[in-house]
Amino acid sequence: MSFGESLMGARFFAVLSLVLATGQAPACSYIVQAQVTFEPGSAELDRSQVIKLSEWIGRSYAAYPLYTSAAVEAGASGEAPRETRNLARLRAANTARALRMLLRTELPIASASQAYRFPKNRFEESNDFAVVQLYPDVGRLKLPGCNPGLPDELER
Repeated sequence: MSFGESLMGARFFAVLSLVLATGQAPACSYIVQAQVTFEPGSAELDRSQVIKLSEWIGRSYAAYPLYTSAAVEAGASGEAPRETRNLARLRAANTARALRMLLRTELPIASASQAYRFPKNRFEESNDFAVVQLYPDVGRLKLPGCNPGLPDELER
């Protein structure tokens, strides 16, 4: 075996060790999620959508009283890519703004948006939406792990 082959083998095992060490993702996570649907071309949340979010947040706090962060992902459909991207961004911003006003405590809110060419996805669901997620504070709430056979400290 040449020096180059042994060096390549050492790199392979180093990379493999790194992948195995960092590739240990948790088996599950706690996420509370809701979705609102927008009318085509609209980026404003109407009264019924705000009420739906407010009721959802109330139920979410009843289930888990502490959260670490939130996320909003919005989609928009249309044939004009630039306008569709801008509409999706505006939907995400408006939904995040409403969420920020409705939350009981200040949380970091990540935001993402996606433009789609067609109004429905392959599952016949609307591409004109905003999904809101809240992430419970697993540590402070002392939530049980997802694998009943493992001690909680090994799972996190």
